[in-house]
Amino acid sequence: MPLSRRQFVARTAAATAALPFVSPLAASASVASPSRWPRRAEFTPIRRGVGAFTDRGGTIGYLQSDAALVAVDTQFPESAEAFLTGLRDGSDRGLDLLVNTHHHGDHTAGNLVLAPVAEQHAAHEAVPGLQRASASQSGSLDAQRYADATFRETWSAGLGDETLALYYFGPAHTCGDAVVHFQNADVVHMGDLVFNRRQPYIDRGAGASIENWGTLLETVHGRFSDETVFVFGHAGDGYPVIGDRSDLLVMRDFLAALRETIVPRAADGATAADLEATVIPGFEAWGPTPARVIEPVIAEFVRS
Repeated sequence: MPLSRRQFVARTAAATAALPFVSPLAASASVASPSRWPRRAEFTPIRRGVGAFTDRGGTIGYLQSDAALVAVDTQFPESAEAFLTGLRDGSDRGLDLLVNTHHHGDHTAGNLVLAPVAEQHAAHEAVPGLQRASASQSGSLDAQRYADATFRETWSAGLGDETLALYYFGPAHTCGDAVVHFQNADVVHMGDLVFNRRQPYIDRGAGASIENWGTLLETVHGRFSDETVFVFGHAGDGYPVIGDRSDLLVMRDFLAALRETIVPRAADGATAADLEATVIPGFEAWGPTPARVIEPVIAEFVRS
């Protein structure tokens, strides 16, 4: 039977406390060491067995029912272990489905733990190649597990009384971002297509498109309703990783304001270093904009 939130939190906290802070596997993941991520392990039920798990890295979405166990993204090996312990509730059940929303290490390093117990592992068709290329650069190829079911535009699976659907709407945060919809619960996991009131990562090297990102957010906003609950990959301090479709338009508006603020100054010769720490007017909650966010804007709209 599904766990209560209190049981989830208690079990997860105990499992997390028993794990080493940073393992060799996590250190070899194709991202910065997970020690830079604050620990905040918690299961948050949403409805109909669907919920969100936070610890280190990108938010994990899940389905826990008598009929199926599902994970959307995997964080790092240690937090993936804590997640799996809580989700299983003392059983040895495997996952019916594992989904990666995209290839970044804070969403896939835990594949090493979850993929071996998953009956099926799905992602957009671009994800395995991007993941492999990133791991090759970081020397972590041995620590990877790749999706065995890929899709180009849509994909779905029946999971007891739930249906999970994956959609691809073009390049945005990367060129392989999936939007994940638990249809009967009406919960959508956006992966890193939404950084809720937090400076985003724009992976230009992996095919990111700021221009299409805004269009994508409008498309997803129009496809769902005010009743839909959205799970985000990341959130700024004091902001939730669970919200509604209005948050998609806030993200869209931030990206537009980022472009409007940076491009004219860069066109006049300012570099990313010159513009670093710019606060985007109207979006002060995001804080100073780092050069790593400014550089892809310049590359897409000034140099291209």
